[in-house]
Amino acid sequence: MTKEPTNESMDEPILPEMKRRKRNINSAHGADNISYQSLLRLYINECRLKGLSDTTIDGYKYASIYFLDYAGYNLMCSEVTQDLINGYYLHLQQLVKPTTLNSYVFKISPVILWGHAKGYIADKIEFTHVKEQKEIKEIYTEEELKILLKRPDNNDFCDYRAWVIINTLLATGIRAGELRALRIKDVDFDNAVLNLNHTKNRKARIIPIPTSLYNILHEWVQVRNATPDDYLFCNVFGEELQRTTLQGIVRKYSLKRGIHKYGLHLYRHTFITLSVRKGMSPIMLKRITGHQSMKMLENYYAFNPTDLVNIVDEYNPLEDFKPKTRKYNNYNKGAHPKKKKDGDK
Repeated sequence: MTKEPTNESMDEPILPEMKRRKRNINSAHGADNISYQSLLRLYINECRLKGLSDTTIDGYKYASIYFLDYAGYNLMCSEVTQDLINGYYLHLQQLVKPTTLNSYVFKISPVILWGHAKGYIADKIEFTHVKEQKEIKEIYTEEELKILLKRPDNNDFCDYRAWVIINTLLATGIRAGELRALRIKDVDFDNAVLNLNHTKNRKARIIPIPTSLYNILHEWVQVRNATPDDYLFCNVFGEELQRTTLQGIVRKYSLKRGIHKYGLHLYRHTFITLSVRKGMSPIMLKRITGHQSMKMLENYYAFNPTDLVNIVDEYNPLEDFKPKTRKYNNYNKGAHPKKKKDGDK
């Protein structure tokens, strides 16, 4: 029987020590029967060799905690069966929304499928995607953005920093992690672009800086008065902002202005939606946002029926053959075109 890896042989434990209920399952332990914890460790080592990001790896860890909450902390690979996974689906359906359920299962599936391919898990597990109810995504409204983008009229540095951050998030649509990793040298003022060298998919990309943000960042860099290698936005020690710190900065700023929406990723949704409404090419938008597919990009677009109403005359082929005799500018306000009465010219 092969010796099972222990925590003493690891650089660090994969999962924190926690008390978990044990599963009383009788199973024959084969030569390759190791614990799920050991399988996770081996898989994470494989991920690190392939250069996967820490964020992705952390997702596997956290999802495994939820899985072991259900299956038992001492779960062995020989106990990972289709029945166990099906039971986990049913368990989650009682606790979380379909979106969360799919996320939890999606992040343990690579571990289990890899375990099967390596011979640690006997069953070939099938994972299904639970159908989700699509909802219209909420983005920042025009009124909220006007309030948030109004330059602070005080001398509070924290307010000023938050204002610059919000302008940057809205004008570029970058992720919070990408913003946190930005260094001053990544702002190329000569070519008016941002060089994103630390991205979610580890593919560097270059995105344009619009004129308004160009002026804001130019002033911010002068105020920062730091070296090119310093972070564009940092904590009091000059270190990279933690996500919770960045969230706190935006949250405090928003609440002071009476805005009770302060999600960092919400700015990415807003940027994509407003860019689509202004007519930006989806191909160009995908280049800016760094999405791997058009399907992923579409998930960020907050569809509104009025978007179609506003462009129907511009793109509908029938309009090419009909004279324009009616105006629909006030249609959304309830003013329908009036019918002509007899004798009207």
